[in-house]
Amino acid sequence: MNDAERILVVDDEAPVCRSVTKILAKENCQVDSALSAEEALTKMESKEYDVVITDLMMPKISGMELLGIIREKYPEVSVIMITGYATIKTSIQAMKLGAFDYIPKPFTPEELRSVTVRAIRRKHLHLEGREPEREPIPKVELPPKVKEKEAAVAEVVTVQPREYFYLREHSWASIEEDGLVRVGMDYMFQKTVGEIIYIDLPLEDDEIEQGGVCARVTSKERRIHKLWAPISGRVVEVNYELDRKSSLAKSDPYGKGWLLRVEPLNLDEELKNLARGKDLS
Repeated sequence: MNDAERILVVDDEAPVCRSVTKILAKENCQVDSALSAEEALTKMESKEYDVVITDLMMPKISGMELLGIIREKYPEVSVIMITGYATIKTSIQAMKLGAFDYIPKPFTPEELRSVTVRAIRRKHLHLEGREPEREPIPKVELPPKVKEKEAAVAEVVTVQPREYFYLREHSWASIEEDGLVRVGMDYMFQKTVGEIIYIDLPLEDDEIEQGGVCARVTSKERRIHKLWAPISGRVVEVNYELDRKSSLAKSDPYGKGWLLRVEPLNLDEELKNLARGKDLS
């Protein structure tokens, strides 16, 4: 992390605030805390923050309501939701509404650090105007046929397919003709992770659950980042090509860099929790 990254922790339980503050303070972060959404908003009026980490379930103004206010008044701030297992569905809905990510209780210090690192990087990308879909493609003089191939690759790398469904800035799901669902990693997830050296995938016949882990991604910094599954179901095929060439997840995230093919369990209902590509700005 860079020096003086500014984090605001919001939780009505003081021990949680102290624990999160202690963990992130060791990462050269400047951490403030608030015991309510009202107190958090007061602090945000007088000080700029890079990341807000808020509990989902709070009295008076809930974490979900706080998310809405922050998205409206401070859209550049990355918001991480702290949640319990019973509220995973609500957390997924929060991501659809613009939360950067969520972290289920109980969490380890490393899990907290990993998601916070990604959130800070997302904030910097926003401020620098460097969202991948707007990055210029380097101009290189190439033969016509090669130019066509390069243009096709560039489109895959920088454009989210409109027909896909997204667990926003995390993972995607594509419904295939045979009824199976292809699952992959969103470009912004890998962008905030940084250089990927290994992707740990489930095995065939394993069950995955929407909002649960469908992959563990190890970065060059040796941090392990959890990728949430966009849908629930049984894994029927794994892209073992990623074992040999994990860079495919970055160079072609919506094509050859796919992760899994899944037999869905509750597709129609779970698609309601995802954003459609055509609706993303």
